Amino acid sequence: MSADLSAGVARIDITPPVGFRMMGAMCRTEGSVGIESSLLATALVLAVEGEGKVVLVDCDLIGFDIPLADRIRQTIAARVDTTASCVIVGCTHTHNGPCTVRGSLGGVHDVPIGDPAEPARLDAYIENLVGQLAGIAEQAHSQRMPARIGGGSSEASVAINREEIADDGRVLVGRNPDGTTDHGVDVVRVDDIDGNPIAAIIGYAAHPVVMGYNTYHLSQDYPGVVRDIVEGVTGAVCLFFTGAAGNQALLSFLQDDWGEKERMGGTVGGAAVKAFFEIETRPHDVVRSVGASLADVAFYEKQFRQGPTHRLFMTASRRATVPLQPLPSLARAEADLKEAEATLAGLQAEGAPTIQTYPAQLVVRWAQGVFDKVKAGATSEEITFEITGLRIDDVALVAMPGEPFVEIGLGVKERSKANHTLFAGYCNGVVAYWPTAATVAQGGMSVEAALKSYNIPTPPVAEAADIIVAAFGELLAELDL
Repeated sequence: MSADLSAGVARIDITPPVGFRMMGAMCRTEGSVGIESSLLATALVLAVEGEGKVVLVDCDLIGFDIPLADRIRQTIAARVDTTASCVIVGCTHTHNGPCTVRGSLGGVHDVPIGDPAEPARLDAYIENLVGQLAGIAEQAHSQRMPARIGGGSSEASVAINREEIADDGRVLVGRNPDGTTDHGVDVVRVDDIDGNPIAAIIGYAAHPVVMGYNTYHLSQDYPGVVRDIVEGVTGAVCLFFTGAAGNQALLSFLQDDWGEKERMGGTVGGAAVKAFFEIETRPHDVVRSVGASLADVAFYEKQFRQGPTHRLFMTASRRATVPLQPLPSLARAEADLKEAEATLAGLQAEGAPTIQTYPAQLVVRWAQGVFDKVKAGATSEEITFEITGLRIDDVALVAMPGEPFVEIGLGVKERSKANHTLFAGYCNGVVAYWPTAATVAQGGMSVEAALKSYNIPTPPVAEAADIIVAAFGELLAELDL
């Protein structure tokens, strides 16, 4: 082994000024009124001289548009002397944070409502944020020390599939106890050479939207509770990565009672702590000896030994392309646009509140975009994005942008030959939901309303999940997994 694995961690408060609109609910058009919990960003640098250097960042934000994510990654990479493909910027996807996705998800840049100065003030916040994230990455890099890692997992049975089928056949965002769910709480433990905790990476596949449309306080949602518990019990600085949560909620979903956030996060945090303490990062042998007091006793004792910090340190990235379904005919696109415009005009004529007119404006914007594409001769589109991976010995962390359905995360974990695989969605940007073929066929929010909020013309093809899992299969092969 030519060099040691090293690790460093740093954190900063990224809470925006009170008054910014929060992102993720079209019906919540007023600004925030207070702070329930400060929004945080945490950076962890893992490096081996001559072998590679990875930066993991965890942000209490809903996500970043791809150009912004790319800029953040490039800025961080330049600060710590690595490549942008080795920077993974994850967002917990809390819906109680500012609008950091420009051009989709109903942010302040989408359609003009409210304070006309807000987009400029938000741009100033984002500009400062880029520097903040690069700064903590540089700080974490400067604080590196020799380290070892290990992986483990436990379970928390509070996630539930949220594609509920109503009696009339509609697909609701609710509870589907028969739907696919991943209850795994994945944990990567990072220690110094003597086994003292440096950091813990926690992954769980459930939307951080315990708190609902009536909450106007900035909040980390349940990932913040997970962090508080893990840090309070273990002493490790905790990063939280939301897994394949596109069709996953928690049992407490869209609540008004802040205590529900504590219950949900407490359950996941407790499971994470259990897994954390089951991980031993130091090389050792278990030595048996026999002795006696009043009775004969067999003693089993860990005998620690010197050993390398790691055997393998590997990174990989590749592009994945998911086709979208064919665009409609020009006649259909024109009809959809006229219908959307008529709906908006009717609401405005009635003097309807912003809570109704704003979503209608988003639909008009979307319909106009589809019409313009079809009129220009387009017949189909596709979305290309980067997937990334890190392997340290028998632990793997893989990440992708967007909102992958849980079947994708489970499929990737099943393909991985690593003993422990943490799958993270919402990393390096958000672009769309990535549904299964069943959801594409049956419909629902992720392939209907989400088209308007994400501003993509048509849903992904039915094979989207299979395409993404196959791409990760190729990524894992690059990592010899």
